[in-house]
Amino acid sequence: MSRELSFRFPLPLGLHARPASLLRDAACAFTSAVTLVNRRSGRRADARSVLALVASATREGDECALLIAGEDEDAAGDALRRLVATELPLCDEGVTAAPPAGGERPLPRALRGDHVSVLRGTAASGGIGRAAALVVTPWQGFGELDAGARGTPDEEMAKIAGALAAAGAELRSAGAAAANDTVRAVLRAHLAIVEDPEFSARIAAEVGSGATAARAVVTVAQRFAAALAGSGSAVLAERALDLRDVAARLVHTLAPGAAEERIALARDAVVVAETLSPAQFLALDTTRLKGLVLASAGVTSHTVVLARAAAVPCVTGVAGAAAIADGAEVIVDGERGLVVAGPSPEVAAFYAGEATALGAIRARLAAAAGRDAVTADGRRVEVAANVASLAEARLALAAGAEGIGLFRTELLFMDRASPPSEDEQAEVYAEVARLAAGRRVIIRTLDAGGDKPIPYLGLPRERNPFLGCRAVRMYEAHPAIVAAQIRAIARASARGRVELMFPMVSSAAEAGALRRLVAAEMAALAAAGVPFDPAMPVGVMVEVPSLAFVLDQAASAADFFSIGSNDLLQYLLAVDRDNPAVARLYDPFEPAFVRALAAVCGAARAAGRRIGLCGELGADPLATPLLVGLGLDEISVGGASVPAVKAAIARCATTECRELLARATQQTSAADVERLLRAFAARTAGRDLLAAEFVRLGSEARSKDEAIRELIGLLRAAGRVGEPDAVEDAVWQREATYSTGVGFGVAIPHGKTDAVLATSIAVATYPDGVPWGSLDGEPVTLAILVAVRASDPGETHLRTIAALSRRLMDDDVRTALLAAANADEVVARLRGAVETP
Repeated sequence: MSRELSFRFPLPLGLHARPASLLRDAACAFTSAVTLVNRRSGRRADARSVLALVASATREGDECALLIAGEDEDAAGDALRRLVATELPLCDEGVTAAPPAGGERPLPRALRGDHVSVLRGTAASGGIGRAAALVVTPWQGFGELDAGARGTPDEEMAKIAGALAAAGAELRSAGAAAANDTVRAVLRAHLAIVEDPEFSARIAAEVGSGATAARAVVTVAQRFAAALAGSGSAVLAERALDLRDVAARLVHTLAPGAAEERIALARDAVVVAETLSPAQFLALDTTRLKGLVLASAGVTSHTVVLARAAAVPCVTGVAGAAAIADGAEVIVDGERGLVVAGPSPEVAAFYAGEATALGAIRARLAAAAGRDAVTADGRRVEVAANVASLAEARLALAAGAEGIGLFRTELLFMDRASPPSEDEQAEVYAEVARLAAGRRVIIRTLDAGGDKPIPYLGLPRERNPFLGCRAVRMYEAHPAIVAAQIRAIARASARGRVELMFPMVSSAAEAGALRRLVAAEMAALAAAGVPFDPAMPVGVMVEVPSLAFVLDQAASAADFFSIGSNDLLQYLLAVDRDNPAVARLYDPFEPAFVRALAAVCGAARAAGRRIGLCGELGADPLATPLLVGLGLDEISVGGASVPAVKAAIARCATTECRELLARATQQTSAADVERLLRAFAARTAGRDLLAAEFVRLGSEARSKDEAIRELIGLLRAAGRVGEPDAVEDAVWQREATYSTGVGFGVAIPHGKTDAVLATSIAVATYPDGVPWGSLDGEPVTLAILVAVRASDPGETHLRTIAALSRRLMDDDVRTALLAAANADEVVARLRGAVETP
């Protein structure tokens, strides 16, 4: 009798040391034998051996199984199921895959020219570091391993046993004192190698063949390292350094003279090396380590992972690293993947500004992540995230999502031979609730069918599956699966603020039947003494148009509603959004759809029910004022869109948005509604274009280059610019054609590129003047940068530049701007010029 746990391997970087050590720890907690089977390759590995697991060369998407046999196989199976469901998918946190190959990015203007020595590599850990170089001599291998008399095999094995025990104790102690989870994970991976039965067995075989203890350790480590190097996986090849570290730790005890020397930092330094092992990095004083330049390491090596966790700027793959002289001043640009040796004062000044800008960006992101979304007039609108996995949930919450507005559960049911058990689901849902830390988590029940077929459900082939046996319509045929999922979600409600939501509900009667089903499963849990929240809210999605007409009746069975805008739109307009012949009709600004949204929100409010929206419409900044006007309580979008939606809501005033909605419902075509929305956006552009944080009074810039870079930096720090180098190039393209110094001490530099995330204006004043090559030859004392997003429609920026030019011809206006006491005064005086009448 045995148990089998089938799963698809979830990690993009494959089964490397960290996930392998997790599996190993879980397997070692039980007496049952646990074997990993990779069905793609046919390889088998003892789950108690990290090295065997890693050698299985398991990749993302591989069909795998854990075979569990023994007296405690049930308990072991439950523990491993929980690990596979909740811990394994998150195991690559802090590990970044190598960036895709592509052309070299242009250098920043400050680094162009023969006078600057720039080495290119791969940006592995962000930030800017500057210090004298400490060049590490390339590792030449272990020293004399066979010094001294060789003992009997038993004596040599006793030495090895002592060395393994000492190494294990050191690693456990270091792990307990580790500064962060990343360090603990790397040390745990090393400990797993030390305790690996396969590792010990092969060392014993070498000793039996006549090798000394130290020689046996190094030989076995090198063979395993060679196997990893030949695996075809860059990630596994990089783990060879971990084996070298473990071997070095053991050799230090067995043959101290042959061990690898540690690197000592007597001063602030940028360490330059061919490679650096994790143990070497951990031995460094990171308060003095200002940067790391590695010639051959990849971005997924444990050394780089540790550097990232310690916020040490790092560039890898630097082919010319050997040319850097020991003691030479070096700047490490971990943002662009550049290394500058012997920087000039101008380059040093550029990077001092970069370091300041990055600090401002970090501060802004930290503040924004914890800030609730609020309209300009103080109304709260919750911005949540749509996710389909634990990893997505973690990323979205870290990006500032105020909850999980839609947890799609289909991924748990897909790509497997049978449905997930109640326990497996409960573990996942509870983990999402734990990650949310008190924030709302709305879990949608299985929405199978349509574009999400699941073979083992045996759903019939249909001519139009979107109108057939989909979502709640297939529940009657699979009562056990549905009941298990409802119980699992209810169980998770004991661990956090969990809510359950049904998809594709089409009538009040259907909503009532589903609510009774929830009540029945809750009663079963209560009878079994299983904890859950009896007040767990139950809601339904408004996707089928028929439900919109009976929302008042459905409210008796639903605690909240969530508009599924994608499906509601295609069902309301009878348009298959994936059919190119009619895709042009799939338009969320169709007046009928706008009216439907208004009716749904009005009915929900009249019934006293919370109303949210999840769908592509929520992430469209053009539609945000419309959604605020609808009075939505919540907008749920993809995690990456959360910051932008929060920012768009902050620019909205509720009264204006309600008036906009009223006008939109009176339009006769989608084009009319879109024009209305664009006109509204243009009228409020002045408020969006310019803010006090985009203003620098009394700048110390001394050149046109510095001034333009500083203006772009203001927008970058505010999150308005993505790639500042590209924006700088766009501005200088204009300057190369004609000077933007328009005279009277004024310059209006401008550029147009999609590296600008939102069209914006930045302002700076220069008490001492800046040479600009102006039309009248006078230095500039006031510069106004107009940065335009290339994909923005229309020519609003041209009208803005023209309006600014006219306004700044007025001596009184210029004098008032230069005499402004603060940035708010500058904004107030300029706003009239940039607002479109």
